[in-house]
Amino acid sequence: GSSSSHAASATAATKRSHAAQSKKKTALSSFAVEYLKSWMMSPDHIEHPYPTEDEKAKIMKETGIELKQLTNWFVNNRKRYWK
Repeated sequence: GSSSSHAASATAATKRSHAAQSKKKTALSSFAVEYLKSWMMSPDHIEHPYPTEDEKAKIMKETGIELKQLTNWFVNNRKRYWK
């Protein structure tokens, strides 16, 4: 029994879902967004809004977001808010 046809259809499905994913990012919860915003805008961090490894771990634990989401958010929002 050859299973090559199964592999081909799986690849097509992966491509489709990947395209859909890039259009709509996994949205952060409003809680996570507010948490990150208040972290970045706080007097302690506004001059240097780059969380340490410890701070990232804490943020991820409190908000339930992934490291990739966290770093993406900071990349996007430093541009937006930080002059």
